[in-house]
Amino acid sequence: MTEVVMIRGPTNSYLLKAKDGFLLIDISTPHNFRRFLRKIKKHNIGISEIKYLFLTHSHADHTGYAEQLLQASNAKLIAHERTIPHLYNATMESESKPVNFIYKIMMKIAISVLKHVYQPITIDKKRVIAIKRDNNKLLKKLGINGKIITTFGHTNDSISVILDDGRAFTGDTCSNRSSFYFGKGKKPAFIIEEELLMKSWRKIIDHGVTTIYPAHGKVFPIEDLGID
Repeated sequence: MTEVVMIRGPTNSYLLKAKDGFLLIDISTPHNFRRFLRKIKKHNIGISEIKYLFLTHSHADHTGYAEQLLQASNAKLIAHERTIPHLYNATMESESKPVNFIYKIMMKIAISVLKHVYQPITIDKKRVIAIKRDNNKLLKKLGINGKIITTFGHTNDSISVILDDGRAFTGDTCSNRSSFYFGKGKKPAFIIEEELLMKSWRKIIDHGVTTIYPAHGKVFPIEDLGID
């Protein structure tokens, strides 16, 4: 079974043991980099042991200190092909919309703050692995028994890691932070369209997932999604 180390924060990060170090799934906003370093040190993990950074989508609360981490670790970057231009330009996808008025206000505040601190990445593109479609081979080459699938709906560039043992790392495609949300509690706060999100949820279920490791909130069983 693949070893997983969870690093809690405003955005949960997950370190998956690979054959030559670790694959890191998602990071947080720019000012949280030093906090991340302190937390992995408590797990006796050095920054140089992170060999791959996997980003589930382009929102800044998942990519904020990518430049700092990539420079410090010399890791390779794995992201959807639509995510990569945003990382080089310090932008985010803009198709997803807030599910209610409260999140609309929060989004405006976040954009205003982040535009002053969100750094573009500058790494050589030879270190970037672009995901274009479902990929059953890449993770296995890295020594991780799992696959990468596209899970659009929260954004148009969302991807997830599905381990062969039924654990799934879904970014914001499945959320467990339902405060201020008036509706089905596992939906993200921002959605492109309901039908597309539900298609991704069913896709996750069809891959035999038993446990969701979300970017926000606690780990939960697949049954909590509440769909057949």
